[in-house]
Amino acid sequence: MKTLPLLLVAALVLCFGCQSDSKTIDTGAPPPPEAKPPNSPSPEIWLFAVTMDKLNLRNQPNKHGRVVYQLAQGEIVAGNGEISANKEEVTLRNIPYNEPYFKVTSTRSSLSEGWAYSAALEPVYAGSETTKPDIERLSALSGYLQTLPIGQLGSGKSAIEYVKRSFSSATGTLADAAFILLERFLFRMETAGNLYDLTEEAVAWEEHDSEAIRKEQFNMKKYPLTKSLAENGFRLEVGEGMIFPIVDWAILADFFVEKVTPPMKDYLLQCVSEQKDNPFDDGGIVIGLDTLAERAVFWEKFNLQNPYFVRKNETMQKEQWMRLILLTGSDNTRVFDFENHTVAEDFKKVWAHIGQKYVGTQLAKDVQEFTGICEKSGWKQTPNTEAWQTQYRNNQANQ
Repeated sequence: MKTLPLLLVAALVLCFGCQSDSKTIDTGAPPPPEAKPPNSPSPEIWLFAVTMDKLNLRNQPNKHGRVVYQLAQGEIVAGNGEISANKEEVTLRNIPYNEPYFKVTSTRSSLSEGWAYSAALEPVYAGSETTKPDIERLSALSGYLQTLPIGQLGSGKSAIEYVKRSFSSATGTLADAAFILLERFLFRMETAGNLYDLTEEAVAWEEHDSEAIRKEQFNMKKYPLTKSLAENGFRLEVGEGMIFPIVDWAILADFFVEKVTPPMKDYLLQCVSEQKDNPFDDGGIVIGLDTLAERAVFWEKFNLQNPYFVRKNETMQKEQWMRLILLTGSDNTRVFDFENHTVAEDFKKVWAHIGQKYVGTQLAKDVQEFTGICEKSGWKQTPNTEAWQTQYRNNQANQ
């Protein structure tokens, strides 16, 4: 099976910086006091779904800690916000991680408390005890999903139908958590199943299919396989000369958008909009830079308004990545023209647009700093502009 670039930023793990033996989980740098909205206290409790079977729960946050319990895949565990100061390198499903441990308690056995490797924990709730979702219902959903083979396309439809039956009346944080569990299951089907092989081998694509997919004009009923993909929660994407399936967030939004909490609704609707207008193709930016700026500012404001959003790691990555692209470009959409090494007019225009429309945002501040350097350099690529961009990339990566 070929490895494909993932066009959506997915939140597989939470990453937290640590300064002491343990501290309270924070899903990102907190906003300045004046920007932090009222009534946004740090979470009292975190709930996680275990993503690996027989996950060791240890008495110490390292590989040498004594195993006190083994968590089952799909089990829901609770944490109070403690994370280890140390990180360890671990490979899970052929993906290397360097992450800390979380102190959690099994909801199946209250006596089973210890340290679990964080990359094997999917956050499904962060908030107060009074608004936490029904753990029994989440456990039932998570347990059911573990019975479905990710390598069979029909598992998507089975998962969606189960959720529609069992969570038709769910609202608030329960709907949030159910959405996360379902989306993560479908995403695992996308990345760890054989869907890419199916679209390569089972369809004789016509020449204009790729263009129709790019323009959101492709009829998923055209081929038996594409019809089945749509029925099981997937849509098509084009990249690097290939057609492949990805999770269709519009299908998820149709069911969940009026059930979830307000922050999750905003998140869902924005993700659906961005999926329909993918910004990249073959290493180039294929949407207007002003649209990319609008998205970057949306996520910046979203993160300020929701400092403890359960998927904060993902939304912070979106904000930082879009800001980075706007200031450093991409492989095939360069800030500095390849031949004359002068700032491309499209970037000069969007930087001026950002400075006028998004005053006070971090994006506007960063643009102002860089354009000042560019002006002093005669809008040419120089060691000073290169040094600034290199440092900026490092800063964004380390946040």
